[in-house]
Parts: sequence; structure tokens; C-alpha cells
Amino acid sequence: MLVEFKFQNFRSFKNETILSMEPLTQNGNNINCISTSLKKVPELYRTAAVFGANASGKSNLLNAFTFLKLLIRKSYQNEKDDLLHEEAYALDNMSEQAPMIIELSFIEKEKFYTYNIEFNRTTVLKESLFYTPIAQDASARQNCVFDRTNTNGEKTFKKMSGIPQSWSDETLDNRSFLSEIINNRNCQIPAVLDAYDWITKRMRVISNNISGSLTLELIQQGMTENVVRHLKNADLGLTDISVKKVGVEEILQEIISQKGDSAQRNSSQKIMTDLILKRLQSEKAEVFDIKSTHLAEDGSLRTFSFNDMESKGTDIFLKLTGPVIDALDNGGVLIVDELDAALHPYLVKYIVELFNNPEINKNNAQLVFASHAHYLMDGEHLSRDQIWFVSKERSGGFYSDLYSLSDFKIENRKNKSFYDAYMTGIYGAVPFVEMR
Repeated sequence: MLVEFKFQNFRSFKNETILSMEPLTQNGNNINCISTSLKKVPELYRTAAVFGANASGKSNLLNAFTFLKLLIRKSYQNEKDDLLHEEAYALDNMSEQAPMIIELSFIEKEKFYTYNIEFNRTTVLKESLFYTPIAQDASARQNCVFDRTNTNGEKTFKKMSGIPQSWSDETLDNRSFLSEIINNRNCQIPAVLDAYDWITKRMRVISNNISGSLTLELIQQGMTENVVRHLKNADLGLTDISVKKVGVEEILQEIISQKGDSAQRNSSQKIMTDLILKRLQSEKAEVFDIKSTHLAEDGSLRTFSFNDMESKGTDIFLKLTGPVIDALDNGGVLIVDELDAALHPYLVKYIVELFNNPEINKNNAQLVFASHAHYLMDGEHLSRDQIWFVSKERSGGFYSDLYSLSDFKIENRKNKSFYDAYMTGIYGAVPFVEMR
């Protein structure tokens, strides 16, 4: 479970930025919460939403999660002179030279983890992983898995037993130590493996160009009934769906039949065909034939090509269905940019309700999303502490600022007041549109 995400000097975010899943008050009366076994953090929200004007920085906030995932997954491959990032805040000369800082707190397998990394273009300056057991019979003492610093060439290294000093000595300055010891050193220490897996696998980030590959994989794995159930719940008119992976030769024959033989095709068509085939043959892309089934007026079932028959909204909902099912079945955090893109408000509410409902969300999955779905500010789908805003107003339009609705003193807390107040600009994070 995600507890807190903290970062600084990333894209449009210049200053320290904190997104927390903790309720402001720990009185046991908060809705949409998961009860933990941790005295320090007894409750965590199941969902959190980030609102703001276009170009305010909402996507950059979620991209910071992706950046951390890629850093942990890929930096072990860095060669000696490879640079670490080009993502620092770029509208301030000092920030361009300053380090980027990311800190993540989460709960996994009855341990409270804190992972921190600070780095510039060439060097990981600080990196640490700590955990505290949260089981009732466990010690509340914080355990150091590793703690490394590299300041002006002066290096320090603290670690738990089972991690050799040589691993630190031999790790290149431009590699994450967590990435290095899992991928190049085959570290088998459970606390290290669990932290690595949580960051790289159980924290799933979906951008607005979602591929839908996970949904298709679930269908191929025999989970069609589960996928179709969600499609039916959304009242999309489908009674069934099928997926078939299409072979390279079959694709080639289809292209030829539609465009004529190579002598008749113009040069641009030939280039496109050759490019598609090259990518398929190199296993960099896959093509699936998706069929959707609908009930006809006479009671018969009729099957159509999904891409030809279904709307953009149906397509996006189908692509989201796989990640939603995976999160609800296995726990973890699902982070989605533009959750409401092309979806009816009822469908957006449906997805949020799946995560908020403890009878459905039995594995304590969490949903963090950026959106313009202001109708969720009703005090039920999203309570006060679950609502976050991104704005550049406070910085004069230069850098992004993240703040919570909890920062505002609200005398009238009736459900609708959140929405009405936001739309009138009381909380900021709205565009100032001019008609000229």
C-alpha cells in the first residue's frame, strides 16, 4: 500500500512535493480507508484524485512515479559515462544543476518501507532503504537494509548482513544500488526483493496512451468471463469478447489483399507495410484480432471486429479493465492519468467505487488518478483528504504546486460544497480563460 510519495526538482515541479494517502485525522471515522496494523499510520485511503487546469502539471506528477520505476528497473544497465536524467526543472538555472530527490513510503508484507534516492546527471548522491516490521508481535525498530552516500567523492555505506561491502564498492556511480543488487548481483534477501517488486511491479502507472495489452493477456489466459462482467456492468452492449494473436504471414496476406500486390502499391504504403512487418518479425510489436459479440433483435448473437464496431469510450474502458482487475485481484497501486478521458461520468464513478468498496476491493488495492471529473468531489466518492490540486498560480505561472483540499478551512462541508467551491475558483487550480 502506498503511504507517501515525495519528490523535488522534476519537470514542472521545482520544490519539495508530497502526495500522501494518509487521512488528516486518525479518528476512525474516515471513509474510503484501509485499516493497517501500523500505529504510526493506522489508516490509508483507497483512492486519491488530482485535479487542475490543463498544463498545470498533473501528468508530470504521475510521470514522477514512472520515472522512479524506470530508474530502478533499468539503471543497472548504465555504462560508465551514461547520464542519469534530463528531467530536472528547466526554468531556473540553479535547479538545472541541483539534484533530483525521490522518496517513497509503502507497506508490503507487514513491513513499512521507506526508499530514498538523490542524484544528479552523473552520480547517485544518496540512496537508502529502511523498513519497520508492523506485525503485532514484531519489534517497532527501524531496520537499515542499506544506506549509501557519495558526496564530493567521499563515500559511506551502511548495510544489513548478507549484503557484501564489495557490492557497493563495485557499483557504478550512475546506477541505483537497488537496481544493481537485484539485477546484477542476484540478491535474494526477502526485504530487498519485496521492495524491488513493489516498486517495479505492484505500482502500475498508466498514461493516456494506454495499450490494453494487459486486458488482452487476461482474456488469453482464460479470464474472459471476468472481463466481460465488467463490460456488462458498464452497460456497453457487449455479451462476449474474444482475442486471437495474428501471425506475421496472416498480416502480410491481409495487407496484400487490401492494397494489391507490391507492384501496384505506392511507395508510402510499401514503406509502412515493410515497417510493420519488420517490427513484428523483431518481436517488438504484436497484433491481435479482437472480436466483440452483441445480441441482435431476433435473439441471435452477432460478432464484429472490435476496432470497426466499438466506440473510443468502449475501447478505453476495455483497456482499463485489465489493470483494474489485476489491481483488485492482487493488490498494489494503480496510477492513471486522465481517468475520465472519453468515459461517461457513471463509468468513472464505477471504477472509483470498485476501489472504495471493501467488499470488492478485498486485497486493499489503491487508485491514484489525475482527472477533470469534478463531479467526484461529492464527499462520498472522494472526501476532503482524498482531493488534491495542481496549480502554477502560487509560483506566478512558472512551477507546479501540489496541495490538498485539507489545506483550506471549510466551514460548510456538505458534499456538494467541494464541487461548487472548486468551480468558482476558491481552491485555485482552474484555468483563467479569456474571450478576446
